[in-house]
Amino acid sequence: MTQGSNAGIKRVRRARGLPVVERKVRQVPSTAAMFDEACRQSGNLSLSLYLERLAAALIEEHGSLPVLSPTLDGIEEVTTTAA
Repeated sequence: MTQGSNAGIKRVRRARGLPVVERKVRQVPSTAAMFDEACRQSGNLSLSLYLERLAAALIEEHGSLPVLSPTLDGIEEVTTTAA
C-alpha cells in the first residue's frame, strides 16, 4: 500500500502536538481554486500547512503579516446597524 505524498508531514505535525483550531472560511470559488492549485504545486500540502508556510514566508519577508483594508475591490460591502 502506498501512502500519499504528504502523509509524513501530517504525522510529524501531529507528533508535535499542535492544537487543532477549526475555522470556517468562506471564499469565492475562483479564490478556493487558486489555493487548491497552489497547495498541489507545493507538493500536495494541506491547506492548513500551506497557509502556515505562507504566513511564515510573509513574516520573514516583511517582518509581520500585512494589514489589509477592511474593504477590498470586487467584494461587496455589507453594512449593519446596531440593535
